[in-house]
Amino acid sequence: MVSRFVCQMDNHAHKNRKRMRRYLFTWIAGCTALIVVAYTQLLDYYLDLGVDLRTLSLLERVAEDYVANPGQGLPTGPSLAAYVRVEDIPAQYHAVFDLKDIDHGDLQRHFNLDRDNDDDRPIVETGNLCLERRCELLFLFPYQADPDTWLFLLQGIVGSDAIYDGMRFTERVAIGVGAFFILVFFIGSFILVRSIHGPIQKLERWSSSLSTNTPIAAIPELHFEELDSLANRMNFAFERLQESVEKEKLFLRHASHELRTPLAILASNVELLDKLSERPERSDAEQAAFVRQYQALDDVRLLIETLLWLNRQSESPPQPESLQLRGEIDKVVKRYQYLLGPRPVSLSIKGDGGAIQGTGAAVHIVLSNLVRNAFQHTTEGEISITVAPDNVSIENTCSATADRETADQVDEYGFGLGLELVARVCERLNWHYSTRERSNRRITVVHFSGH
Repeated sequence: MVSRFVCQMDNHAHKNRKRMRRYLFTWIAGCTALIVVAYTQLLDYYLDLGVDLRTLSLLERVAEDYVANPGQGLPTGPSLAAYVRVEDIPAQYHAVFDLKDIDHGDLQRHFNLDRDNDDDRPIVETGNLCLERRCELLFLFPYQADPDTWLFLLQGIVGSDAIYDGMRFTERVAIGVGAFFILVFFIGSFILVRSIHGPIQKLERWSSSLSTNTPIAAIPELHFEELDSLANRMNFAFERLQESVEKEKLFLRHASHELRTPLAILASNVELLDKLSERPERSDAEQAAFVRQYQALDDVRLLIETLLWLNRQSESPPQPESLQLRGEIDKVVKRYQYLLGPRPVSLSIKGDGGAIQGTGAAVHIVLSNLVRNAFQHTTEGEISITVAPDNVSIENTCSATADRETADQVDEYGFGLGLELVARVCERLNWHYSTRERSNRRITVVHFSGH
């Protein structure tokens, strides 16, 4: 019973849960992609930083040589121009460099090549700075020799084939290194997920084998302290559950056996009173009272046998037999006809039914409880019983609100066990039991074939 309940909960919540393997793979794949993207961006950043540092070091040495030897004139060289005033810097460079707020040693860079497909980037003509070619990269380096003396060095760079080949090689290396890291991460992720998911699967298989009716299997080796601790807690809890179930079964068996003796005494005394009071002038009310006492004793005896059978404590479990559904219904309806009394309730029974193979006690307890439920809970209207070859359908009119509250109280305090027995018996014998409400009517159906 416990295992079936756990399985039902598992199926019900399956759509709302995530699979651990997919969850871990998603997280690791996302982290891997993030790391590779960050690595690529950092590679570009450090490449640009390397160019800046190299150019800064070169221009700083040129400026220091000029300050140390001012008589040599302004420094010149390939792709290099020097100015001592801001006004001397050609006008086209004012648009790409910030010349209003300059600081000593603050290297400024401008990409004069649309390498990032950015159409908004300004492109300036550099004249003869790069030997009659447009400089692809421009640097402006301000150097302050003293409070009144400044030197502005303008450096232009044109990429050669060797430089571009080196850049393409660097990109290929970056892509290769990124792909290598992705592969390594995925292999590591697979090993990690497998090492975690394997023990969890063992724990799942072991926990699904737990049952109150079978001995507890040995706890498997789970390789993780947390999983071992969880398995031990589950094992301890299930051992306590088995003990509790065994105690309940033992109590039920003892209580049922103890009830048999006073029940037999009651049955004997009722029969004795019936015979002692038997006389021709005995009224119908007295006769009906004895009939109801016999019926009540039979109900209690049947209830005890059913409880013992459901808990697998009966020494002689009921054997299947051939039963006529219509005959069983007629007997049950006749037995509980008195419950309707003078109520304005019409009763109809349709269908001849058929023969089924079932336990007489089980069929009787199911039909008795359902028919009695319909009779007790219908204060007015109609009750329709349809008997098919392998199923019985009971449709009854629901009572008004006030009557329904009274009926619910009866069901809660005096009839709940009967409905529980119906569900338990049908579940044990693989019969299909269903009940539903439609408009102001309740429909209950029992399929004795298990479909």
